[in-house]
Amino acid sequence: MISVAKNYFRFITRCARIAFVGDWRYYAWMGALTLVALLGLNAYCKQFVNGLIVTGMSDEVSWGVYIANFTFLVGVAAAAVMMVIPVYIYDNEELHDLVIFGELLAVAAIVMCLLFVTVDLGRPDRFWHLIPGIGQLNFPASMLSWDVIVLNGYLLLNVWICGYLLYSRYQGKKPSKWFYIPFVFTAIVWAVSIHTVTAFLYVGLGGRPFWNSAIVGPRFLASAFAAGPALIILALQVIRRVTASTSEDEAIALRAAQTVHPTSRPATESHLDLLAQHLPEIAALTPTERAECLAGATVFDVTTGAVLLKQGETDTHAFFVLNGRVVVKREESGRFRITRSVVPGGQFGEVSALQATPRQATAVAEEPTSVLCVPAESLRVLLHNPKVEPVIRSHMGERLMMSDHALLTLRGIVQVSMIINVFLLACEVFKEFYSGTAHGISARYLFIGLEGHHALVPWIWTAIGLNLIAMTILLLPVSRSLKYLNIACVLSIVGIWIEKGMGLVIPGFIPTPLGAVVDYLPSLNETLVCLGIWAFGLLLYTIFLRMSVPILQGRMTRANEGKVDDASGEALPRASAAPAH
Repeated sequence: MISVAKNYFRFITRCARIAFVGDWRYYAWMGALTLVALLGLNAYCKQFVNGLIVTGMSDEVSWGVYIANFTFLVGVAAAAVMMVIPVYIYDNEELHDLVIFGELLAVAAIVMCLLFVTVDLGRPDRFWHLIPGIGQLNFPASMLSWDVIVLNGYLLLNVWICGYLLYSRYQGKKPSKWFYIPFVFTAIVWAVSIHTVTAFLYVGLGGRPFWNSAIVGPRFLASAFAAGPALIILALQVIRRVTASTSEDEAIALRAAQTVHPTSRPATESHLDLLAQHLPEIAALTPTERAECLAGATVFDVTTGAVLLKQGETDTHAFFVLNGRVVVKREESGRFRITRSVVPGGQFGEVSALQATPRQATAVAEEPTSVLCVPAESLRVLLHNPKVEPVIRSHMGERLMMSDHALLTLRGIVQVSMIINVFLLACEVFKEFYSGTAHGISARYLFIGLEGHHALVPWIWTAIGLNLIAMTILLLPVSRSLKYLNIACVLSIVGIWIEKGMGLVIPGFIPTPLGAVVDYLPSLNETLVCLGIWAFGLLLYTIFLRMSVPILQGRMTRANEGKVDDASGEALPRASAAPAH
């Protein structure tokens, strides 16, 4: 038990160390976010001292940009489920590792949600009244109590799933399905619940006719499943770009490099025994299986920088590292990015060998390396052994893939969700204006103005225009190009933020129960608090990514503790022998 605690503490320590180390771009980004977050904290301190009077909110309009951001971010957090479903229900391998990035985004989004709720409280020191046992949660009568439960529950679910999967990858062990699959499926239901409960917070207020519609819940989910994956598409491309492991000159040299064909020698029993030192399951092979595995297998030695296989080439051999280290790089959008780091006992080239398809990446020796090369037939022999097969299969999935095809899969989700979102908005507009009842006054204020007040009219028509343009681009074949897809994603995010923010929260308070029309405009202090929370959320997400990417790439594992520089993920220089005297 003590050793388990020590290993986990070592894991946390290495993650904390690597989270604050990077190049000048990383420091500039983190520094800028920290500065904005501190400005927001300073603005909130002023609000804490002076009260909500420093905001643009009032007794008439008691919810403002804080709750608008809260509503939008709940949708972003819920959208992580749109990556979980393809992976865990439809076995989409391309999104397997990327789903962690979506869940980490959900964690950061929920933290921001809780912060926006906190800054919206006039007396945050009285929050303890909601703590069961100390205060009175008023569950289940109050929808606010439901919101407290679903938000914190969803946060804990995603922290557990991401933490367990990353720690398992760090240890080089296959995660036990019993420890995370039940939580994954619970999180799918929970993701829908957090945005549904948020919608019910509005719908349940009988004195606000603008929100009294059964369609609010479906609208929330449709807009969430459009804006959330759109944000993930943009985030994945940024991750793919900044984790590129080669410069332009190195990329050109790597494309021009030829696959090495060193002098090989037939593999023997001693080579299998050497492999078994790092892959103990090999010892389970029967003598017949060992002989079949060695048939056609060879061993060769390569020097640093040797290209063992190349992306796009076709071959039917798989490789096992006997000693040394190999890095596997995939070219995506003109840049090479590390998808996995292979140490002794590890394998590469097995997927394309079994399927007889072009190589998906390029493998380069990072140091002098000995490799066992086996034909596809020998690899199938290993897969027939019930003890070896699970280990080989689990390693086959350890690739950090960020292919264009994976991004286009998410594009399909955004496309369908945006169509539904626009359709539901049109239904809501028809209901408000065609009936011509007094309950449509809020909608008239929003869309065409009321009694000379037009504060929100430019906002909502901008949102509608952005949503329509985004939907049109997504429906056209040009959206299969990442350039136009990115434009559609940005338009979707901004349009939905306005629609679910200023276009939803503010009109519900106008006119007041006494018939007054009170315009709302966020104050500078309010805006700085919002920017500070967004900066803190992005800072948190950046730290999560900085910790998780090296683990998913195999650059930081328990096996290389003390052998790899945690700051860079590169192998530490080997100590040279001291000269004899």
